[in-house]
Amino acid sequence: MKPIEIIGVDVSYGAKKILEEISFHVDKGEILGIIGPNGSGKTTLLRAMSRVVARDRGEILLDSHDLDTLGHRELARRVAVVPQDISIGFDYTVRDVVMMGRHPHIGRLASETARDVEICERAMRLANVAHLAGASVHDISGGERQRVLIARALAQEPEILLLDEATSNLDVSHQVEILNIIRDLAGGIAVVSVFHDLNLAAYYCDRLLLLKDRKVYATGAPADVLTCENIREIFGMETLVRPHPLTGRPYVLPVYTKTTGAGVNRRVHLVCGGGTGSDILYLLRAAGFTVTCGVLNVLDTDYGTAVHLGIPVVAEPPFHGITTASLAAVREWLDRADAIVVTAMPIGPGNLDNIRVLLDYPEKPLFLYSGNGSVRMEDCTGGEADKVLAEIEARGAVRVGGAEVLITLLSQQQIGRE
Repeated sequence: MKPIEIIGVDVSYGAKKILEEISFHVDKGEILGIIGPNGSGKTTLLRAMSRVVARDRGEILLDSHDLDTLGHRELARRVAVVPQDISIGFDYTVRDVVMMGRHPHIGRLASETARDVEICERAMRLANVAHLAGASVHDISGGERQRVLIARALAQEPEILLLDEATSNLDVSHQVEILNIIRDLAGGIAVVSVFHDLNLAAYYCDRLLLLKDRKVYATGAPADVLTCENIREIFGMETLVRPHPLTGRPYVLPVYTKTTGAGVNRRVHLVCGGGTGSDILYLLRAAGFTVTCGVLNVLDTDYGTAVHLGIPVVAEPPFHGITTASLAAVREWLDRADAIVVTAMPIGPGNLDNIRVLLDYPEKPLFLYSGNGSVRMEDCTGGEADKVLAEIEARGAVRVGGAEVLITLLSQQQIGRE
């Protein structure tokens, strides 16, 4: 069921085109997040959906009915808007403001009924402001005032709830509180919200709509829209985009800007495993290095990350040692590498050859890396791995505890190819 559908919408302010050929839909029970850089038309799109601004062309349908065919009261009964902020000039109580949401349902000369009061009380409870009912809206905090505006919108009993960065001026605890309220309510209505924070959008939204240069650039599940490539193209920044360990949804971390492009024309071979290499694989790729890695088990998290990033990787099946063919493939990459990085991974009989082969490359710059500052590896070989690592370190391997330091060392001229 599509409570709202936008088809080929254009919007202009005077001679300036703000939105062009915008098409999408929102299902009942869904939260759709609108993201994009400043000036991409996010707020204008919400204003068009609430008929605050006129569109040049295209259709906006509510349950298959054109938005323009609805009277103002009918529109207000079906669509509620929560703005980013609002100035309330009069000294209304919280209950008064919430009751304003019932005005579209109350006759012009009629008074509020017991049912109207009941709906407002319920809306205040849902928005966690019932205890403030008698307080002046001038005497409550910004976060509390935003919850009052949400309660007012809920009192309208809308089919569509539009939020224009309704939490962006609040501290993180109030942002989460309000978005949790909205998510709990989304089962019965369609929610469209403009987001500034990409991680909040990824966590709370079922789908995202990414705008660029007045048009829809991408739409889909958060994992499909929030990619390193899309963020680089739209926002002009390098990021790490990883699945959250608890939710599986993507979360976005900016990459140090001074490392971006540091690895152009430099090759790095990464020896990793057990998930210890995933973050550095993202960082190396974002910094522009040509990266190879392996040998890895095909069930290893690092293998999945390398495949996802399109990084060449030598792999073996589960419970399978490193074959001669795999080791030969790794040697080819080691021959061409400008530097080698070994993460603080667990080492057992099955992957011991990954570090033993490094003894054949004493002239290669080699870094023992751990993102948490510790480079001690778990030796599950009865001491053999520790012996190999001790010899590698005796030959000049450098211990590195931080990603930024590692990227800087890898990008230094003396390890680059002449």
